[in-house]
Amino acid sequence: MQEATKSVSKMNKGLIGVSISVGILAGSWILLEVIYGGLGIQEPLNFKGIGIAGFLGWATFYAAGGRKIGFRSGFATNLTGVCWGVIMVLIWTLLVSYSNYLGAFLGVGIGAAGMCLQAHIKALGFIPGAFIGCSTFFALGATITTPVILTAVIGLIIGLSLGWISEAWGGKIATQLGA
Repeated sequence: MQEATKSVSKMNKGLIGVSISVGILAGSWILLEVIYGGLGIQEPLNFKGIGIAGFLGWATFYAAGGRKIGFRSGFATNLTGVCWGVIMVLIWTLLVSYSNYLGAFLGVGIGAAGMCLQAHIKALGFIPGAFIGCSTFFALGATITTPVILTAVIGLIIGLSLGWISEAWGGKIATQLGA
């Protein structure tokens, strides 16, 4: 028993606290998605894939450094990323009748360059957040429809919020563990 106590005391209590809070919140988040999905709600609020979007927003929060800055920069860049995804699809769609290859090249090329160039604006400086937002839109089907866009945006915001909650709650757990 004393060996186990020594091992735990060497572990990072902050990380243990965040692990516990993330585990409980992640399980609850997916449970809510499963319950909601079982209700059979149709468009425009079917939110199919909102669990994925939530996890991507959550990842953005921590990748951007957590705390207030992680939430703010994650929020701004995730949402612009969804917009860039829409722009990519619009360009590709406009050019597909001429050439699918050219549409793909220009649509994705312009969008990817735009996600990097927007980093000149301080609030949009977290480039991975834009790519995560864009990828969320594509993961949900890359169609310019209300369900896909709403699910991407709402899911990302919920994920960022879950990141904030899990970090704060994890800190409280760590304090209780004696960190």
